[in-house]
Amino acid sequence: MKISLIAFALSLVTLSASAQIERKPVVAKADSTQTSSVNNMKVDKETRKERMRELDLTREQKGKMKEIMQSGKATKEAIENNTQLSEQDKKKQMRELKMSQMQKIEAILTPEQFQKFKESRQNNP
Repeated sequence: MKISLIAFALSLVTLSASAQIERKPVVAKADSTQTSSVNNMKVDKETRKERMRELDLTREQKGKMKEIMQSGKATKEAIENNTQLSEQDKKKQMRELKMSQMQKIEAILTPEQFQKFKESRQNNP
C-alpha cells in the first residue's frame, strides 16, 4: 500500500512537472526557394509602395498609375503564358510593354515626379 501510494505520488509529480514544459508547435519547413521568393515579393511590394509615397502623387495620378500597373501585369502574364511565342519574341514583347508603360507613366507625372521615378527605378530595379 505504501509503495503504491509512493508510486502514485511520484507519477503525479512527474506528470505535473512535464505539464510545466512549454512546447512550441512544429512549423512545417517550406522550400527555401519558395520562402525567399515570397520574402522578395514582400520587399518588392514595399519598395514600390515607398517609391509611390516619395513621388507625392495626387489621387487622380494614383488611380491612373494603378490602372497602368494592373493592365501591365495582365499583359505580362498573357505574354509569359503564350506558348506560341518563342523566348526571343517574349523578351521583345516584354521590352515593348515596359516602354509603353514608361510612356504612359511619363504622361501622367510631372517632369519632377518622372525624374524621381526614373532615379528610384535605377537604384532599385
